[in-house]
Amino acid sequence: MITEQVIEKLSSDTKVLFDFYDKMNLFKTKKQKSEDISGLFENAMAELIEGAVAPKIDAEPDIRLHGKPVEIKTTSGETWFSGTFSKREGYFIFLHWMVGKDNYPEFFIAGKDLKKDDWTASKSKSYYATTYDKKKLYANREDWDFHKGYLEAYDRGKQTCIKIHTGQIDEEFLWQTDPPLESYNV
Repeated sequence: MITEQVIEKLSSDTKVLFDFYDKMNLFKTKKQKSEDISGLFENAMAELIEGAVAPKIDAEPDIRLHGKPVEIKTTSGETWFSGTFSKREGYFIFLHWMVGKDNYPEFFIAGKDLKKDDWTASKSKSYYATTYDKKKLYANREDWDFHKGYLEAYDRGKQTCIKIHTGQIDEEFLWQTDPPLESYNV
């Protein structure tokens, strides 16, 4: 579903957009940049993947691939968010981004079919978003399709940490089960 050409176009278009922000002295929040990257990703998929359509309407999924819904969740952080009332079930693409030297973007991209119950509900009465964080993704990593990047678990004292890598998928880390999955409170 996500080809190298899609990732290359997303990288190129994101750099052009961020260079434009700089040239025009426009400040964008990380949330705004995430929304723009998501839109660029939709465009790249619709242009380069046969059967992919980007409806660009809030009532529709981000992508329809041969008629089936695909949602894109984008963050510069370590947690992906979805609204309680707007969340659809189906295939979700989680995209994590960071910007390197000269506005060159780096991405982590993974995908999986998710149901409503797969998300973590908010514990706040005033904040409605549901979440899916990197520890939960790592704990369920064998069920995910990794398109770009990988996750690494490491110990810091008594705490197990998860790092999101944007480089090539490293099979050694991808399927490593040390520390054991049971050690995560997900």
